[in-house]
Amino acid sequence: MKIDYVFLINKISDACEILKFAMEKDPLLLVNNKEAVLKLTDLNFWLINELSKPIYNNEHYKEIMSKCINLNVMLNELGRE
Repeated sequence: MKIDYVFLINKISDACEILKFAMEKDPLLLVNNKEAVLKLTDLNFWLINELSKPIYNNEHYKEIMSKCINLNVMLNELGRE
């Protein structure tokens, strides 16, 4: 399976930017969208696990993992609010 790493990096970056904006604008983001936030958390966790497999380790690996971890930190912050 061929993976478009640049596309994936851009999508994760977009998710981080949108989530950051939403968190700033809506302090009740988690309360009002708990199911969507939990799904995003699950998908991000799945992606981190998948990309941790040695078959995906390439030149884009560190950047993708960095974006996933950044998104994970944001989701954790959202869960603590």
